[in-house]
Parts: sequence; structure tokens; C-alpha cells
Amino acid sequence: MWDRAASVEYAGRIGVGCVIAPGVILTTRHVVEQSAGAGDEPRMVRVLSNGTDGPRARAEVAWRRGEVALLRCRPRELGQEFSPVRWGELTCTKPPVPPECSAVGLPNAGLREIGSGRDDRTFQEPHTAPVRIDIVDNTSRTYGLQLDRRPLQHVQGTEAAAWQGMAGAAVFCSDLLMGMVTHAGGGRHGRLEAVPARQLLEDRVFCDIVEDASGMRPRLEAADLDGLFDGLPQPVAAASYLLSPRSEVVDFVGLDSEVTTLTDWCSTPRSVDVAVVHGAGGVGKTRLGVELARRLSERRPEAEYHPDGPDVSWTAGFLSEIQPQHAPPYGMFRFLTRPALIVIDHAEFRLEQVEQLLNAVSEHQAHGRRIRVLLLAHSTGSWWERLQVRHGHLISGMTIPIEPDALYRHHTPAQVQELAEIDFSKRIVALHRAGVRDDWDGYQAADERAARAAAADRNGDTAIPGTVINDHRGALSVHMEALTSVLLNTPGELTDTLPASVTLLDHEMNYVRRGAGEHGFHDSDPDLLRALVALQGMAGAQDKEEADSVIETAWNFHFRDDPRPLDLGTHQKMRRTIGGLYPALGMGASGDLGPDVLTSALIERLEADSDSAFLRHVLPSPSLSARQRRHSLALIARSIATRPRLADGAAHAIASHPLILAVPATKIAEQLREPVREVWLKSIGNAAARREHQQRADGRPDPNVRRERERPRAAPTSGGPAPRTTVPAATGPMTGTASGTAMPPPA
Repeated sequence: MWDRAASVEYAGRIGVGCVIAPGVILTTRHVVEQSAGAGDEPRMVRVLSNGTDGPRARAEVAWRRGEVALLRCRPRELGQEFSPVRWGELTCTKPPVPPECSAVGLPNAGLREIGSGRDDRTFQEPHTAPVRIDIVDNTSRTYGLQLDRRPLQHVQGTEAAAWQGMAGAAVFCSDLLMGMVTHAGGGRHGRLEAVPARQLLEDRVFCDIVEDASGMRPRLEAADLDGLFDGLPQPVAAASYLLSPRSEVVDFVGLDSEVTTLTDWCSTPRSVDVAVVHGAGGVGKTRLGVELARRLSERRPEAEYHPDGPDVSWTAGFLSEIQPQHAPPYGMFRFLTRPALIVIDHAEFRLEQVEQLLNAVSEHQAHGRRIRVLLLAHSTGSWWERLQVRHGHLISGMTIPIEPDALYRHHTPAQVQELAEIDFSKRIVALHRAGVRDDWDGYQAADERAARAAAADRNGDTAIPGTVINDHRGALSVHMEALTSVLLNTPGELTDTLPASVTLLDHEMNYVRRGAGEHGFHDSDPDLLRALVALQGMAGAQDKEEADSVIETAWNFHFRDDPRPLDLGTHQKMRRTIGGLYPALGMGASGDLGPDVLTSALIERLEADSDSAFLRHVLPSPSLSARQRRHSLALIARSIATRPRLADGAAHAIASHPLILAVPATKIAEQLREPVREVWLKSIGNAAARREHQQRADGRPDPNVRRERERPRAAPTSGGPAPRTTVPAATGPMTGTASGTAMPPPA
């Protein structure tokens, strides 16, 4: 990646390196090695993207092994902030799209030609060289790289010197660091040798240095599967990052028997197998999947020489919600060089993807290359039964329920919270040490929290209104209270009447406002930012078009009482803001708030502040795609166990726009657990009855239904007629669905 390349100067030598974490530079050993006569001359580092006038930071050698060295300097002296790099390796022998790699270095081939106005023997500019990794061999100590470009010119009449200066260049595939060039060979099409990233991450001291600087342990990801698996969250000073189970901030506790059972399941001789873990939201399902993936993918250097052995490292990750465009989808999983664990979160709402994946791996028989598909769901029911019938030869029937009290088998709730507070404190300190800025003011937050508690007490409120279904102190609930205690610097269980989500949302919105300013959106309205973040978390954005839909919907909601056009400059600021604040974990346009509980809490706050207008306005928005509406309804339906008021707002929108919302709402009900399903359907039925009664009283047809029917259809595609769309029957607002399932009667 161009913006990470840095020049390294020492004792008259100049080389290239890569900033892999705040203040940590990966480079080649021969550039920084102590030499005779060097004395106390300092090693200097300059980020190349800052230009020749950029700041030069003094660095010290922190680690060296073989041809590789690590330099460490003060992060702020580099002139810009750096997040930790993502690390990758090749895992697929026949990828449908061969990964494109590149290396940024200072080769002689990149020198300016004579006559450019500068001395071509002293002035060098960084040069990006496209390279190909010859073969996928996990037992090899080096990567063989083939340059795909001829030298720009011959240097001193010799082709052998053309690519000198590439040593120390980082090799990237997409944004994954694959390794570092250690030797630049000669020839018109020079061959380079690189030390693979997996070799570096097998060194414990190397990993300790990176973790100390960045706040997170480096881990390998599959570069040739990038886009199929979600990436790892990037460290930021936000509650959404700290609470995300995929960030692994809090140590894994409480579900040891479940992870042991799943580990044994992965060791069975079946080529392909599918299991499901189910439980209420917040009990630790995702954290269990993360822990299993981490344990299976841990580096075991001695096992790499026995690729069919039981201890070889696995390829493991969470399947991205974005489905691949190439055919057959997910077919590359049959050509992996390692066993694979594929985790699918919210599986009951992603059954189409599950079917595609199982169809792709159904004939996989490779010895020693086992494939395990772990489904995480709120409940099992008809969807799991149908899946077992259709794919019985792939599914052994492993089903693991997680009860709310599973976290407390070996610890009391107070002990679990205390352990979480320690872990959160350590990670926040690491983020501060790594130069990650945080605008949290504990004293101000405590004052605001006390004022809100006093206001709630005056109004006679003891908590957020609404009936809570099966309330429990699951893992996420305890972690939220622990993080709140740490951020407020008040260790121990909170005793005031407001939930921790209120304080955490305040912290999150401080992060959002600061980030908006950093991305040029200085004059942003806080209410507009809240709507933008809530919509991004609720609807998601898998591509640029969907990202634009989120922005337009948030803008139109914010100015619903005073409509105004969205100018291009503001649109671009909003796009940069949401993409910068919440980077996509996969190939999507941007990420989201992380845990559903934060998104649902923000939606509930918007509902309260807008007099219940938020969901009524955004759910039927013509700007959103059908996928975004389904995603929004699914998140709301999952959240009503703890946010029952959201059911009424969603039901009102569904009753007002049945032609576009009734079918997905009814299908979502099939995946919900009891009694959430009952509340969801009852709310929809009541809203439909109220609307029908109002229409009859007014003696006029529903204008929303008429407008939807008059909405222009998409033009037919070439080569065939336009696809038909089945809509609910027109005998009443909520009398039927496209799937033939009747809507619930009014309660």
C-alpha cells in the first residue's frame, strides 16, 4: 500500500520499509545493521507519501531475525496516523480470480531519466511493481515473486541492477500484507524473493511488538479468499469496536465446554459437516465462533511440514454477507490447501447464502482438507429442519444451545464484570499508547449521566419504558456495564436507573462527531449524523449504490419537515465520514455499529426524539434497496426482545406500505424464536387493523398503496420479458403475502 511505504536511512545507506503499526516499521536488516564507523549515527525514517519535505523520525531497532528487522519510533513523529496492517497468505490452489500483488520500493529502475531537472543518480522516487507469487507452498521459507513489468531504463548498462532497492518492499495483495522482499534478483524481468508473512507471525516476540504498538494481536487472513471472509475490526476509540466480539477485547470465559465440543467436532473424519449454535441475543454465540476460529487458525510452524496432519493450521473466518459474483459461488472452498471453518452469523436470516455454500461444497472429498460450516442463530426451527432434509449427507445434526446463565458456570456475575473491566482497561491503555485519539471526558460524562438520572427520577421513570422479554444478564449485557464503568472511571456494578447503552451511545456519538470533522464534515448537524449512523447500522451498504441510498434516506428524514436538495459536496462528505468511521470488514462500502444492541438503542432514541417518525419514514424509503429493507426489518425483529417499542414503529410502516414491506416482514417472522415471533406478528396485526379502521372511518382508499401500485416498473432486460413481481392481494391492507402465508389477524 502506497501510503505505508517509508524510506529508511542509516550510515549513508537508504532503503525502504513499511509502517505496519503505529510507530513500527518493517524493513530489511542490511539497511539498519550496525556497521564499522557508523558510531552513534541515528536511523531515520520518513513516510514517502508525505513527500521529500515530510518529517523524519528517529528510530531504534526493536527486533531482527534473518533478513528482516523491525524499527520503532514515536508514532506522531511520522506525520500521520496508521492503523495496524492486515496480514495475509495464499490458501487456495485454484482461485477463480488470481490475486493481484504489488510491492512499493526504491529500485534503480525507478530513477528519473537524465534531463528531468534533477540528478538521477541521487534522487529516487518510490516505484510500485506488480508481482505474481509463483506457487502456493506453505512449507516454503520464501515466496518466489515474478515481476510483471520491465525496468523503466537500464542503469549503468546492467540489467542486474535494475531492481536493486526493492529489498525491504512490502508485498500486498489488496490491503493484506503478504510478506517483505529480501532479495532482488537481476534480469530484465527480475525475480524477487520475499519472506512470507506467516514466517514473521510465527515469531512470538515479533507479534508482541506489533500488539504492544497497535493494541491487537496480528493474525493471518486468506488473501485469495479476501471478500468471502470478513476482515478483522480495526482498532478505534469507540464503544462499537470495544464491544464487538470479533475485536476479542475481553478474554473468552464461560463457554469452555461448548468450544471443546466444537473443537472435537472439527476433528471428526467427515469431509464436510454443518453444526448450529443457537441462543438469545447477547449470550456469546459470536464470541464462541471467534474463539473457535482463533484456536483452529493459530500458527503451528512444525505442523506446516505435515499438511495432512491433525495439527495443521486451519483457514477460518466469518462468511461475508456479500455474495460472490463469479460462478460457481464458493467453489474455491474445494481447492483449499488447509482445512476450513466457515462461520455464518445470523444464519437463519441468510438461508440463501447457506444453500449456495452447501451446494458448492457438497461433493468435496479432499483427504485432510475438512470443511466445517458453523451456523450461529437465535433459534432453530423449521428452517433448520428443512436444511437437514435437503442436505442430510452433509449434516450430522450437531446442535448446541447456549443458555443465558452459561457465562456463570465458573464465575459469579460480579467476577465476570470485574474481569471484563480489566480487559477493557488494558485495551484502552494500549489504544492510547498506540496514538489512537479519544475525546472521552469521564467527568463530563458522569455529570451528564447524573443529570439524565435525575430527570428520569423526576418523571417517575425507573428504566427505558416497555416490557422486556426474557430479560437476562448475558455476556454482552455484562460487558456493556463493565465498559461503562471503565469509561466513567467508576469500577463496580452501576446502580443508577439508566442502562449502560445510554452512556455508550454518548461515547459513540462523540467519536462520530470528531470523525466527521476529520473527514471535512465540520458543520454537520448532530441529529443528521445520528440518523446516518443508525441507517448504516440498520440497512447496511454492500456497494456504492446502497451507500448512496443510506445517505439520501438519512438526509430526507432529517429534512422531512423542510425538504431541500442534497448537494454533491455534502454528499461526498457524508460518504467519507461513514466510510471512515466504520470501515467495511469485507468488500462492502462501509461497516456499522457492530453489536445489534447499539444500533437498536440508537434507533429507539431516534424514534423517541422524532415522535415515532423515524421508522415510519425510513423503512418504506424508495431510496433503499429491497435487500436493505429486509436487512432493516430483520435487525428490528431481532431487537424487540429488549426494545419492544421498535415493534410498534416497524408495524406502523408495514401497515402503511404493505406492498413492499409485508412479504419480507412475514418471512422474517418464520425465523424468530418464541415469544419474539408472537410480539412481532401481534404488533403488525394490530397496526393493520388500526389503519384499516381509520381508512373506513375516513371513507377513502389508502394513498400509500395507490402510489406504490402506480410506481413505474423497471424496464425489461434484453433477451426476455421483465421479471414478474407477485404482490399481496388488494382486498385489504394486510390480507395476504406473495408467499401465500396469511398475515396474522388483528389482536
